[in-house]
Amino acid sequence: MKDSDPRIQQAAGLLAESRAAVAFTGAGISTPSGIPDFRSPETGLWARLEAAGADETQTGMIQSFGHDPQTFYERMRPLFEKIITAEPNAAHYALAELEAKGYIRAVITQNADMLHQRAGSKNVIEVHGTLAEATCISCYLVAPFRPLLEKFLEDGRTPRCEKCGGAMKPNVILTGEQLPMQAVLAAKQAMRGSDVVLVAGTSLAGGPATALMDVAYLQGSKLIIVNQTPTIMDASAEAVIHMDVVVALPAIAEIL
Repeated sequence: MKDSDPRIQQAAGLLAESRAAVAFTGAGISTPSGIPDFRSPETGLWARLEAAGADETQTGMIQSFGHDPQTFYERMRPLFEKIITAEPNAAHYALAELEAKGYIRAVITQNADMLHQRAGSKNVIEVHGTLAEATCISCYLVAPFRPLLEKFLEDGRTPRCEKCGGAMKPNVILTGEQLPMQAVLAAKQAMRGSDVVLVAGTSLAGGPATALMDVAYLQGSKLIIVNQTPTIMDASAEAVIHMDVVVALPAIAEIL
């Protein structure tokens, strides 16, 4: 049984002894829900765009969105179709259970799909933005994104602002945009207050992951890493579990 695996037992023990643990998640926690990541060969969104002859570097740039939002929406349609039908998986529910039982204080995520919230996690910090809302690039009106997305998937037209007609941009961070400052500060504060960090579904390569892991490492937080492939922090972690998150995280939660 997975819960008898010594690595699972070790991870559960670290969380049980922790006074202030946080979770840090990436795309790999949502791929079991059918949402592709961006970088995986063949299956990642950028790989699919490249195979279709699109320039992935332009698709994800804020300047490109401003010039041609219709192309952005068309190229992102496969991802949006996955997100709108996706359901939380066992890994999401396990983290929500760990929070409810007091073993983790927050979930810091690089994902914008809101599956953590839908699984029941309460304190979710989204460092790459969120698909909960969209903002008009002309008048900055903010509106719920899901109704706009549903309409786009139905008629194929760029969502427009009901006030001024400007293009509505989902509140996810594109290349060229600053990370949401409030979320970044909240994530750093959560990391600074942690004694254990449970990393799940991310290789920790680049982006805010690097800076946040630096905070945890330099202050001596113990690391638990759950990821199917090696990460750049494996050598510094107390517990490394190269296993599917939908298997490992529920096993940890079951022990606790």
